Amino acid sequence: MATDLKAAREFLTQNGISGWLTRDYRYTNPIFFAALGYQPDNLTRPTWLWIPDRENPRLLAHDVDVNRFDRDDIEITGYSNRESMVASLQSLLPDYGKVAMDYSSMYELPRVARADAGSVELVRSFGLDIVSSGDVSQYATERWDAAQLASHRYAMSELVESMHAAFKFIEENVRWKLSEHDVAEFIRGRYDRAGLVTDEGPVVAFNSNSSDPHYDPAPEDSAIIRREGWLLIDAWAKPESIDAFVTDGSGNGSEPVYADITWVAKIGAPPSPDHLKVFDSVRRARDSAYEFLRDRHRNGQPTQGWQVDRVARDSISDDGYGEWFVHRLGHSIGPEVHSNAVNLDDWETHDTRQLIPGICTSVEPGIYLPEFGVRSEMDIFVSDTDVEITGEIQERIHQIST
Repeated sequence: MATDLKAAREFLTQNGISGWLTRDYRYTNPIFFAALGYQPDNLTRPTWLWIPDRENPRLLAHDVDVNRFDRDDIEITGYSNRESMVASLQSLLPDYGKVAMDYSSMYELPRVARADAGSVELVRSFGLDIVSSGDVSQYATERWDAAQLASHRYAMSELVESMHAAFKFIEENVRWKLSEHDVAEFIRGRYDRAGLVTDEGPVVAFNSNSSDPHYDPAPEDSAIIRREGWLLIDAWAKPESIDAFVTDGSGNGSEPVYADITWVAKIGAPPSPDHLKVFDSVRRARDSAYEFLRDRHRNGQPTQGWQVDRVARDSISDDGYGEWFVHRLGHSIGPEVHSNAVNLDDWETHDTRQLIPGICTSVEPGIYLPEFGVRSEMDIFVSDTDVEITGEIQERIHQIST
């Protein structure tokens, strides 16, 4: 995702921040490259990018790395040693005020906390106040354009069709020692035909394997899917290219984005009372979290990621399953399936970033009992006026006949 410099300046000005300073050393900070808009090869020394609230951005790089960059709109300053780096950095920055860095107070947001303590100390030594770049970063680099939203819609439609097809495939082949890995391969084959790609997945988990939120069915030890049991499938993918979704020049240079869903099914006999009870708890938590965010957004009330997680977590806890909900409610979705915008999280982290127009997250509460796990995942896109569920959602446990 490339930086929208106009948006970055807009956010900085509105929030009284003098600028955004992001730094990388040997490819350790993806936020830096998102802000820069691309990733040059063979960078070997610390590099600093300064995006002020009212002026053009400036880049500070070591003399041996200066020629690695190709951005006509960014003035590049070279430095030769530590003394010149510190002096040049100080000259880039204002004499006073707030500076946003890729830092998170008390390590609340590991996804944002890319600046080491020494870098923060160095900038503070110039007499500047440091604030987190979490909100300006997502505002400037993580909001989707029209082509990306279209790419997501396409991926979502294909994932939904793949889910229905996978359930049908299982129904037709369950008598033939069908394994979890076989089903995963079937889904990956559908990705290929639809022009979708992913680095890993899908999750296909039978019976107690569904109690592991990140179960990965390897060919050598995946379970056989029997004619009686419980099944969870988590599928995610994105289009190979953005080109088919670009209209009127909108989206040129952007990347396609992911869709991500999880459904569950009962194979053989109808779901047990326990299956129904747990699924209903997960479904209510999912829907209550979505409705909370939707209603606040429609009313113009800002909402932070942790608040949405808390609604779902409290719902599941009230049902007596709180100890079995062991992960955050949802994650940012973008060119990576776990991207760098706000997460719905008051469990693994305390995400204080706001859900702003142009971003997408999953909503996926889960209850993972030792015998079986239930997760129901949908994706939501925040527009200027509403919060949209972008695909078909599971309202009841899918029944697979045998």
